[in-house]
Amino acid sequence: MSIEISRETETRLTREARRLGISVDELLKRFIDERAALTHQAQANPSLPLWHLGGAGALHRHDIYNDVR
Repeated sequence: MSIEISRETETRLTREARRLGISVDELLKRFIDERAALTHQAQANPSLPLWHLGGAGALHRHDIYNDVR
């Protein structure tokens, strides 16, 4: 499988993988596993808010309030 990513993203992934001493493939697996774990936690108890402060990216209203569909 192949995907197209920018040179900047490729550089960042490679740099981070080298810093951790793992392959880029392993780094991507870790990212996917972490995301899956966070999603599972949110689904396990949807009545509690889940706030990931830091590199969360843009927040939308439905990420903050539960009155939005």
